[in-house]
Amino acid sequence: MGRDSLLVFHIAGVAAWLGANCVQFFLTPWFARRPSEETIGWIEATRVLGQRYYNVVGAVVAMTGVALVLDTGYSFRNGFVVVGIATVVVGGLVGVLVFDRLSARHLVALRTNDQHAAGLVRTRTLQVAVLDTLLLLVTMLAMVRRWSP
Repeated sequence: MGRDSLLVFHIAGVAAWLGANCVQFFLTPWFARRPSEETIGWIEATRVLGQRYYNVVGAVVAMTGVALVLDTGYSFRNGFVVVGIATVVVGGLVGVLVFDRLSARHLVALRTNDQHAAGLVRTRTLQVAVLDTLLLLVTMLAMVRRWSP
């Protein structure tokens, strides 16, 4: 696969990651104002995103990123490459260790009609999502600027 094709898939993977984050920022507060059954459906859907969608997207970003480094002659020690690898690793860990657990807690709170707990979990989830998105944007800046060590 040529450099241009790798770059297209790499950018598409990042766009899929960022786009899904933005959709969740928009829809999560909207669903929080809907009847509980609808909110539960939304949280279940976001949990599936975390368990499947983001894993595929992260794998595409990681594989194409590694292939781009090998194809272009950049080093895995270049600052922007290190930032990119760190972002994929941190994003994966946050998905498994934070988002999945928060989603599970959110579902329990909604199913037991504990609106206070649901609100706290929703707020915490959005805070972590903001950090995840900022990390992704900083990584994009690092790539565009080709940060050096």
